[in-house]
Amino acid sequence: MIVGLFVLVSAGCSNTDSRYVKVEGTIAYKGELIDGATVTFLPVAEGGEPASGKTDTSGRFSLTSVRAIEGGRGVLPGEYHVTVSKREPPPPMPEGAVSSSSAPPAPRAKELLPTKYLQPGTSDLRATVNQGRNDPFNFELTD
Repeated sequence: MIVGLFVLVSAGCSNTDSRYVKVEGTIAYKGELIDGATVTFLPVAEGGEPASGKTDTSGRFSLTSVRAIEGGRGVLPGEYHVTVSKREPPPPMPEGAVSSSSAPPAPRAKELLPTKYLQPGTSDLRATVNQGRNDPFNFELTD
C-alpha cells in the first residue's frame, strides 16, 4: 500500500511529456534579486512555444510552456528571446468614481524595470535551452 502511494505521488510530480525540459534561473536588477517579475521565453524559430513563470521572493523562476500536457512543466529545447516585466499595481479608483466614456481613464500599472525588457525586439536577453539538463539562466538587468 505505501509503495503504491509513493509511486502515485512521485508520478504526479514528474513531467509527463519528455519533450519539455526544466528551466530555472534568477532575475536581478541593480544587484537586487527581483520578486514578482514575469519572465517569458519567446521562441526565435517558428513553431516554437512560449513559456513563462514568475519570480519568487528569492528572485528565482521556473518556466512552463502553456502547451505542456497534463500539468507537465518545462520548455521545449531551442533558441529564445527573453522578456521581463514587473508592474506596480495601479492605484485604486477613487471612491464613488463611476466608469463612463466621459470619466478620466483608469490609472495604469507602472512598470518597475527598464522598459527595454518588455519586448523581444528591444530586450538583449537571449537563452538557448538544450535537451536534458540546463544550467540556471541567471539574468542581471541593466538600465
